[in-house]
Amino acid sequence: MPTLLRTRKNGRKWARTAAVVATAGIAMSVAAVPASADVIEIPVGYTVTGSTVVKKTGSAMTLGPGNLDGALIIDDQTGSVGLRANLSLPPSQANISLVSGLFKIKAKVKITPTGPATGTLADGTLTTHAQANMEIYDIWAGLLVPVIPLPTVPGSCKASKPLDLDLSAKDVDIFAPKFTVTGTYTIPDFKNCFIADLALGALVSGPGNTISLDLAAKTEG
Repeated sequence: MPTLLRTRKNGRKWARTAAVVATAGIAMSVAAVPASADVIEIPVGYTVTGSTVVKKTGSAMTLGPGNLDGALIIDDQTGSVGLRANLSLPPSQANISLVSGLFKIKAKVKITPTGPATGTLADGTLTTHAQANMEIYDIWAGLLVPVIPLPTVPGSCKASKPLDLDLSAKDVDIFAPKFTVTGTYTIPDFKNCFIADLALGALVSGPGNTISLDLAAKTEG
């Protein structure tokens, strides 16, 4: 879920690099950078905030603030650009209302990436990909107020496989101080949640969930 926002003007090579990156239609791929190329890595960092909406219930969950830190990778010979970054997000609070708000559920949700996020930029469109594990814990339910705890073993109630998060942004301005990537994703079934397994599957699991992340460039100093 990375963005291309700023480069440093450090001599002629940096100036040439900025001109290459600013040109529309650049293809960006980490894997495409040849090992023998003159590769330039520019550190980048962003503050991440956003939200996600579960399709089945229509409930929204606030994400962040978190961090996305990595590097812009540029092949100075071919002009191809790659991006690799590590995402970290704090646990979020999920609130679900059912039966016209009479029955409510609250829980903590932890999203942990399985590895770095990567992306491509082509014809002004940025696309990114990441995988992440989803854990749900501290689950409460009840009429009007969620006061009944649902037993789970800490660290065990998780989605049965990682989420595939594919986000994109059109007409990317790589020098803008802020930029938004959006996408949809599928929430898998859950396991090791005891009595909550079926409930989470019925209420949360499934395709068509939306996510939007705002990436703001970190300032130096």
